[in-house]
This record gives sequence, structure tokens and C-alpha cells, in this order.
Amino acid sequence: MNRKLFTLLTLILLPSLAMSQVKPTEFFDKVDSFMHKHVHDGLVAYSTIKQSPKALETLAASIAVFDLAQLPDESGKKAFWINAYNVLVIKSVVANYPIKSPMDVAGFFDKQKHKIAGEKLTLNEIENIKLRKKYGDARIHFALVCAALSCPPLVAQAYFPDGLDKQLDERTRSNLNDAEFIRLDGMAKKVSVSEIFKWYAGDFDKNLLDYLNRYRQQTIPDNYAVDNYTYDWRLNEYIEIKTGQLLFDSSNLQAYTPSTLLSPGEMEVKTFNNLYTQTAFYDSDGKKMDLHLRSTFFTNISSFLFGFKENVNLGIDIYFKSVRNDESSASPLSVFKFSSGNSSRTALTAIAPRVKLSPFTRFRNFSLQTLVLIPLQTDIDSMPFLDYGDLQWWTQFFYDKNLTDKFLLYLEHGWAIRFGENLSFDSPVKAIFNYYPSYRWTVYLPTELTPTWDGLSWSAYYFQAGLGLKYQLTPNFELESLLTKFLKGKQAGAGVTYNMGVRIII
Repeated sequence: MNRKLFTLLTLILLPSLAMSQVKPTEFFDKVDSFMHKHVHDGLVAYSTIKQSPKALETLAASIAVFDLAQLPDESGKKAFWINAYNVLVIKSVVANYPIKSPMDVAGFFDKQKHKIAGEKLTLNEIENIKLRKKYGDARIHFALVCAALSCPPLVAQAYFPDGLDKQLDERTRSNLNDAEFIRLDGMAKKVSVSEIFKWYAGDFDKNLLDYLNRYRQQTIPDNYAVDNYTYDWRLNEYIEIKTGQLLFDSSNLQAYTPSTLLSPGEMEVKTFNNLYTQTAFYDSDGKKMDLHLRSTFFTNISSFLFGFKENVNLGIDIYFKSVRNDESSASPLSVFKFSSGNSSRTALTAIAPRVKLSPFTRFRNFSLQTLVLIPLQTDIDSMPFLDYGDLQWWTQFFYDKNLTDKFLLYLEHGWAIRFGENLSFDSPVKAIFNYYPSYRWTVYLPTELTPTWDGLSWSAYYFQAGLGLKYQLTPNFELESLLTKFLKGKQAGAGVTYNMGVRIII
């Protein structure tokens, strides 16, 4: 044979020959490593895989030529088909990414063919012929993950021949005890379950409650009615906020809320500028009164936040403030003279080290933050008032909830304790309704109620509402503007705020 032709054939055939000789243990280990790397809290980092697809392509190639004869028993074959299904679902999503749902891809489950162990099969054929028909094991429904949010969470590991029964039992037990997956309503005496139990009713006991109770810690009473909640076909995507990796789609800014923590090694640099001006105030009866002057405060907060661990961020805030009292007709922009005198003051007022935590791995959209404001100046709370001159301790709880693919509700609650001669305690509550008209823009409507407590009653409070805009200039650079108005109050100002901010991830 011609030497050049032999070399060419070798280069073409060698990868295929190598793949056909993949040992079963090596295959399962590679699936396990892949899942560990790209699955977080049951969700899949499709964006990251899309940018570095080599490991996925290698797995798919191994699946295509896998020799099932290498697996000596049915447990091994069952484990192979489960892993093959989950890997090929991910492959199909990545091949069509970005998408919002597997249902966005025509024939995702029933038309598109995949080469598996020498056969060409659809995902439905893997599930229904190779697994359901052959093994009759209802537990596979809690191991197969179809890339939708209502699917059982994808486990961050492979399914192995040894111990497969234990793994399937664990996944079944975990899902059937999950209050989001099995939704009990004690008042109505009913249980709402996934449509999986309707689509594959023949795979479960005739009395579904008997099947559920076999795995549940809290038994569901026999007299409970059973219905199905609507399946959520949105993509089960894990968004990683990293420089150059933010996605240009609607889910990006939705994920980028105060509830989100930075990944280890990332840093957020943010500057937020607040201009508050008032010519009136709310008295002790809540009546709006004329101040007969204009009082204007400017605050700049420079924030630095670092991703220390997966669920821990560390940071520091620096506060610069200026205040100016003028005639009512004066421009609020006069505060930018940054002067100090009988009617104005300017200073670097405080620093605030802070810790931000995500305490529950199953609830990535909940986090808390605590910080201590340390004053840098003395006598800053004398006239004209610039800032509180005592140590302050603030703690905040953040939560957000996707209402649809374009709407998100963000909630915040916390407390602020100001130490000193007169201890004061505030407990602000915020609700922000966010709308995403495009992948770059966010329109949001913030509301805030902040009472100051005197024992069990409010000694003062204010309520403000407004309109804000955010724009993502580049994948790691965001601009923000916000206008708010103080609509109600007691012993509080009746002004407006003008705000601008910049946020960078590095």
C-alpha cells in the first residue's frame, strides 16, 4: 500500500478505533466528571459548555460507538442508557443554543436522531424502548432529565452499574419528598403532582398515593385528591456570571440581581450616585409641610465585592457625602460645589466591610448580606446634618422570583441598627417589579417602606416609589438610572431622588 495513503487512513480511522475501545469504567468516569463540572443545583451551565464543547463532543462520540457487549449485566446497560439520554439532551440543547426551552427546537425529542451504540435513535426511543419497555422501572423518570425546569433536577454525577439501584432509590426519594415537586395543600386536602405522573400513568401504581407514600417521609392521607400542575418547559439553565460569558438573552439580566452571588475569583466594582433634594417634609402627623428652604444631599457609594467562595462574597463600601441648604428656588445642582461652611458640608463619611452569603444551595435566588458602617469623621451629625456619626449595623435579605421569561419580582427586607446615645432601629422593606423588553434593557418599578421603631410603634417612616432603567453596554458593563419620589411619611422628608450607577464585573 502507498505509504502516504496508509498514513492518511491511519489518521482518519485511529480516532474511531480508539473510541470503540473505550472501557466502560472510563466512560462512566468521564460522564461523572462532566456532570460534576457543569451541573449546579440541578441546573446545567449550557453557556459554559457551548464555549468549550470538547468534553461533550468526546462523550457523544463515545456514546455513538459504545460496545454494549462490554457490560456484563443489565444493571450496566440500564446505567449506560440513562447516562446516554442525559448527555444527549445536553448535546441537543448546546447544538441549538441559545434557546429558552427544548420545545423551541422542532423534533427535539421525537425527530432528531442520535447515534448510540451503533444505532440511530431519538430521545423518545431511548426513554420508551431502551428503558421503559425493557426494564419497567418507574424510578427512571426521576433520573432522566429533559432540559426543562419541571424535570427532576439533574444530579451532578453519573449513574454507575454498581450501586445503580441505590442511586435510583435516592433520586426517587429526593424528588418525592421535595415540596416543589410534590405540592401538598392541607387546607384543600389535595396534592398536586408533575404531569410526568399523567403522561406515564401506567408506569406507576394504580393508586398513585400508594407509590408516592412508599418513598415519602410524610405520608399523604388516602383521602387527598390528586391533580397535576402545569409543566414548566423553560430551560433548566444555570447562568454563570463571568467576564465575557454573560448571555445576550432575556435570562441574563434576570439572573443579575442583588440576590446573585459572584463566582469564586470574580470581582464587582460598582459606583452609585444618589442626589436627594427636598423643599418640604412630613410632620409628626404625616402632613406635608413647607421647609422654606431647599435641602440637598449627594451620596456616592463606591462598592467592591469579591467572590471568595461558591456561597460567600466579601466586600467593602466607601461613602462620600455632601449636603447643602439653600433658598427654595436654588438649583439642587449647587451641592456639586462640594463646599463646607455654615450651610454646606462635604466629607468622606464612612467605610463598610460586608459579607454576602447564599446559605441554601437549593435556593440560589435567596441570599443575605450583613455589613458594619464605620464613621470616618467626627461631628458629622451636627448642623447642617451630613450623616450619622455612630456605628451602624445593617443586615439585608434578598429574594427574587421569575414570574415569566420577561418579568421578575425582587424582594428585600432587613434592619439597620444605629448605636450611640439614642439607639435607633429601622426595618426597610423593598419590592421591585422588573420588566425585560430586550436582552439589554431592564425597566423596573421600585417601592420602599422604611419605618423607624420606638418600641413596638413607628416613631417615623417614609414610603417612596419610582422608575428605573438598566442597560447592559457590554457583557460585563452595566449602566443604571433611577428616579424616586417620597409619597408618604412621618417625621421624614418629602423630596425626590435622582440616581445614576455603573457596575462592572472583572
